[in-house]
Amino acid sequence: MRKIPFLSFFGMTKELTTLSSYISITDDRAAVIENCKQIVECSEIMAKVLTGSFEIEIWGSGLTMSNFCSDSVEIRGKIESVKLVSRSIRERG
Repeated sequence: MRKIPFLSFFGMTKELTTLSSYISITDDRAAVIENCKQIVECSEIMAKVLTGSFEIEIWGSGLTMSNFCSDSVEIRGKIESVKLVSRSIRERG
């Protein structure tokens, strides 16, 4: 007799409604992040934004942020690294 797996959706409602985020990187000069929720910080060396599931940090030099419309941002400058940090369901609130 085959067992049917138990599926639980308790506490998953917010996660199911979160849109996926997309990052488009052009060489080391520009990045566009779609479906971002909040700009946390932007300086000449680091830009940090929150998406539904991740905190995204872009490190480099001469960074500028623009084009915050329709839940997307464009970051220009010399990009040296991109860091993704998963956010817990509680942080996504």
